[in-house]
Amino acid sequence: MTTTDLNGPDLAALAALTRDYAAFQARKSGLATALGGLMAVVFVIAALSPNFMGAHVLDRLFIEYLVWVPFLWLAVKGLGSRILYRRLGLVKASPDGTYERRRWFWILGLALFLITVLLAGLYAFASGFLQAHQPRAALCPPPMWILLMPFLYLLPMPWAIRGIEEARAYVVLVGQSILWLLPFFIFSFGPPTPPLKTGWGIFGDVMGVSILVLIYVVLIWGALAMVRGWREHREYLAMLRALPREA
Repeated sequence: MTTTDLNGPDLAALAALTRDYAAFQARKSGLATALGGLMAVVFVIAALSPNFMGAHVLDRLFIEYLVWVPFLWLAVKGLGSRILYRRLGLVKASPDGTYERRRWFWILGLALFLITVLLAGLYAFASGFLQAHQPRAALCPPPMWILLMPFLYLLPMPWAIRGIEEARAYVVLVGQSILWLLPFFIFSFGPPTPPLKTGWGIFGDVMGVSILVLIYVVLIWGALAMVRGWREHREYLAMLRALPREA
């Protein structure tokens, strides 16, 4: 069937499907969004395991594997989109300034957060608060190369992040990696005793409550992301079924 074989209503329907397909390619991820939510939930469950601190897998710290989770998601997302959502070829969507500004809000927000983490880490080592060679026995010290991870997380942005849902998933996965990475450096390279005689006190309580709230937020977001991703995948399948068929 060619376009000359279509009547007016068929052409209008095909044009609408083309717009929807182009918008899906440009801004939606389908099962990749669901996978990001699932990874975030599994990440939380793994981190809450009582054996997480200092756990080893194949003679390497477990945290050394978890910090690569965002890159694993990016790789699976890219491969999945090519296999599942490119059956009709490449179509360029019409520009949407409002949507792009919202996408860049997440990208720039994550970039600012990672730059802040890098600068804070450099300052902590430069000021002596963190020391690479502690005289005491370090608790499950992570390798020093993990300090480069915030910089590596910056590299795929914004080229590998297409839509807002992808940006949110990447922000959550990277934020989790950084969140669970910080205690290892504090315990391993921080002072053996708190800097104040009163201990961490209220600061420790606030941090504990904040982490607990973040855990609940991530779990809720992960569940919603799995639902949204599955719904987007079903929308894509509906688009394929709505294509005009040859008589």
